[in-house]
Amino acid sequence: MRKLLILLGALLLSTQAFATYFVVLKDGSQIRARAKWSVVGGKAIVPLEGGGTMTVDPNSIDVAKSEETTKMGGAQVLAVEQAQSNQKKQQSTLGGAFKLRKLPGAEQAPVTAPIPTAAATGPLLSSEVLNKFERAYENVGIFEHTLTATGPHALRAELTADSEEKVFNAISATSFLIVRNAGVAGAQVDMVELFMKTTTGGSSGRFQMTRDDAATLDNKNVTREEYFIRKVLY
Repeated sequence: MRKLLILLGALLLSTQAFATYFVVLKDGSQIRARAKWSVVGGKAIVPLEGGGTMTVDPNSIDVAKSEETTKMGGAQVLAVEQAQSNQKKQQSTLGGAFKLRKLPGAEQAPVTAPIPTAAATGPLLSSEVLNKFERAYENVGIFEHTLTATGPHALRAELTADSEEKVFNAISATSFLIVRNAGVAGAQVDMVELFMKTTTGGSSGRFQMTRDDAATLDNKNVTREEYFIRKVLY
């Protein structure tokens, strides 16, 4: 009980120090905002923590969960019966802070699960394509990266992106290169698996960007922020 009170106190202090408002959507996604949203013309206007605003459907917002999550500084404390806690294996309270989404076609995909690659004798994307992606990420300020071809038309990019700006820049750079096949004659890029993390090892976004996703972003049919909310996989 004492440890639980200490944890709650730390979370509350963190909330007061950074004054971040967490807008929680009914699908479990979170938006970090400077303040609570306001409804204008039937749309909820969210002032984003990193600057700018985002427009969402007010019916998609979980009001109660937003208030609760904001009070807890973005964490979700698991409620357990103290009388039973000594009979159960100790569990980390951080485990309730993230909601895993299932990858298409998978029953349950852990965050660190390896991605199947093409057979050793099969064709892979060329090193020229990988180099083009590396240079593009460096041009937008992402210098820690590991790129691996996973098939003839797919690759995996592990990036260190520790700010909203870098995350959104990575999304833009990836969609730009997919649509243009990285500018390499004869190449075709149909999917990029993005694994982004912070410098401390936390997840800053995981995506499976298809060619259709990239075209939608490149044509400005959806903003980077909207793409993040709809497609992020934790």
